Amino acid sequence: MEEQQPQTENRLYWIVVNTRKAIVNVIRRAFSAKPVLSWAILLIVLFLAFASRSSLQPFFIGVRKYMLLIIVVALLLYLYFKRWTKRSNRGNIYWSIALILVTFFAIYAGPGIYRYLSLYTHYAQLDKTKLTHLPETGNERIQPINSIKTLVNQEALSATEDATNPRFIRGTDGKYYFSAAVGPSKDYKIQQLRKNMYEVLNIPAHLPSPIFSEDYRTKVDFNVGELMLFSKQTRHAVVRGLSIGKFFNCEAAEPIYLQNESGQWVQVVPLIRWKGILFPRPVFGGVVVLQQEDGAQYAKRVLLGSGTYIAPTEIKHHAYLTGQNLIPEEVAIFIAESFRFVHGFWAPMPFYHEGDIRIPMLKEDVNQQPFITYFDVDQQGKLYNFFGLEPYQENKKGLSLSLLIPGDDDQHVYFVDHRTSNDSYIGSSAISAKVVESKKNYDWTKNYPAESRPYVRKIDDEYRFLWLSTIVTKAGDQGEYIGGSIPEITLTDAKHGKVVWVHPDSLVRQDSWIKQAESELKDYWQGE
Repeated sequence: MEEQQPQTENRLYWIVVNTRKAIVNVIRRAFSAKPVLSWAILLIVLFLAFASRSSLQPFFIGVRKYMLLIIVVALLLYLYFKRWTKRSNRGNIYWSIALILVTFFAIYAGPGIYRYLSLYTHYAQLDKTKLTHLPETGNERIQPINSIKTLVNQEALSATEDATNPRFIRGTDGKYYFSAAVGPSKDYKIQQLRKNMYEVLNIPAHLPSPIFSEDYRTKVDFNVGELMLFSKQTRHAVVRGLSIGKFFNCEAAEPIYLQNESGQWVQVVPLIRWKGILFPRPVFGGVVVLQQEDGAQYAKRVLLGSGTYIAPTEIKHHAYLTGQNLIPEEVAIFIAESFRFVHGFWAPMPFYHEGDIRIPMLKEDVNQQPFITYFDVDQQGKLYNFFGLEPYQENKKGLSLSLLIPGDDDQHVYFVDHRTSNDSYIGSSAISAKVVESKKNYDWTKNYPAESRPYVRKIDDEYRFLWLSTIVTKAGDQGEYIGGSIPEITLTDAKHGKVVWVHPDSLVRQDSWIKQAESELKDYWQGE
């Protein structure tokens, strides 16, 4: 009797093979029967794909980010169809089960492992400078950013207007402001198609109460903007203007409205660049600057995009960009999370976490870290992304590490490891409770301390670290709050937890804040 040969291919193999052959045959017959029509359809499809490439870019970026996982899964499928299916039926079953398990593991656990290795790679390659103490802060803003956003929407806009998120910027006069652009409301699609971004609010950050008068409003005419649709939307216009290399590696972040050297308002769009092949990680990819006349020609905007690219190394040659907060938030958060490896590769490992740290989530505070703060590092004052990292366990609220990321350069960062110093500071997540305890008769059902950010001053040759908080009032159900016309601010000593309530009549005189704090805290400081 002739020995029965084992089956070499299973049903899944033949489904894939026959499907591929059917598609190839349909395409071949179409081009053979009606070549002109087929080529015309092909060209139209390619043109539409080119014109809508900005909508397709997130897919290509996703492939770029998870290339290694995709290659591993593709390799497993190739081996399955070309090698493993040539075994016996029982062998096919075993390898099919193994393939399913490995695929599920790659889908669910793969991204976490991928991110773990990417964070470690980024931390190992990061240029880091360890400081002995936090440098002095300056140009303090009284109002939290979310309070400015709420006040702009409630007091500065009409029913058919919307505003972009306020950004803390340096003006051409050296002073600091909140800037936001005004355009058509997102509730009115026809206006989003027809209108432009037509006004910029430039609100002084040092004022206790924001002013929305004509003195702080400038008429502009941006043909592209965040509040527009289709090719007039900022991200679409910027992505279409990228080169091929940047198209597959860069994505647009939230725009910032600044005045250039000639005093003209421009739209500055930071880029997130994905760096690395095996373990891609987000880094600062420079900016694209949109002038007010950019995008005026519809065909050019649709096909070639808008804006002028400025590389990260070229930013220092543009005075209006130097020292600004241009780093996309995703890049800053990735850097902060990479500092979980400050105590070695195994520190963030699950069920271990020896020396692990975290970015604290402030549950009641809409403004999460990073806090945009002015620091004077090595006699060069500018805006930084500040992270106050705390122990991995959420019930531990001490300050483990302070991280300062320059707003215009992510290649060199500064940090203070408080665990290796003699200081024992309270973290920002514990400040709200300290402030509430200091005034028990206050109505804390509608009010709470928001955006507790660093306030550092040098007194008697010693740097004093306090947390600056603004008392805000809930103004809506969507996490909206306001600081009030005469906001109250507190200074909480980071070492002793003593809270100082700044006198309301001295809010505009910031030099008096530290004098009041010194007067109320001198007994604590002298007793150290």
